Formats: sequence, C-alpha cells, structure tokens
Amino acid sequence: MSVGDNPSTDRALYSISQVNALTGVSTPTIRKWETAFRDYLAVVRTSGGQRRFNQEAVEKIETLKRLIYEDGLSLEGARRRLEDLEMGDAPEIPADNSFEKLSEMVTELLLRKLFREGINPSVNNLDGVPQRGDG
Repeated sequence: MSVGDNPSTDRALYSISQVNALTGVSTPTIRKWETAFRDYLAVVRTSGGQRRFNQEAVEKIETLKRLIYEDGLSLEGARRRLEDLEMGDAPEIPADNSFEKLSEMVTELLLRKLFREGINPSVNNLDGVPQRGDG
C-alpha cells in the first residue's frame, strides 16, 4: 500500500521515528514486527518508500509491545493470542488477577485448544491420556 503526495493524507500518518517516540519500541523492532505481523500491521509506504503508520497501527504496536514485553510471549505466541482475540476465544484477564480466576481461565483456554485440534479431553483409557478422535 502506498501513500500519494497528498500532504493532507501524510499529516494523519506517523514516521517510524515518531512511532518509536510514541511507543518506546525501537525502530529495528518495529521493522521486524512489520514483517512478522504483515497482516496485522497495515503499514503504508510513501512514493519514496518510507514507512508511515496510522493511529490504528500505533495502537497495534502498543498491543504487540504488551504481549511480547509484558506478557512474555514469543512472536508466535503473540500471533496466536491475536488470532484468539480476533475469534473472541481469549477471555479478558481479571482485574484482581486472583489465582483461582486465572486458573479457571487457563483451563478454559486449554480445553478450547484441545477441541480445536480434535482431541477429546475426557479420559477414555486406563493410562489417563486424552485420546484423539471424535469422542
């Protein structure tokens, strides 16, 4: 996607150094995330090939920053979390972060993942290992 030479359009967009100043994410990291999350981050290019980020892209970089730096997810883990959020599969983290609520949330996410992968989480055999299959 590219941006024309329309100055009114360019004013609504941020350069990579401005995004760095706004988010605290380094420019090499922003470039890396642009490549790794091409479908998630809609970066536009000027006719001269420079990156420009709209407000939505800046907010998405903030989300990636939280997922990777604060939540400790890998790039792949962040990608999966974003997919879950888009599908509505990821519940919100409780504000009080109580152990019990977090435990229930993790259990629910694991069960959803097992069902998506076609694994029946009920124990069907004596050794206690969940079995793949219809049921």
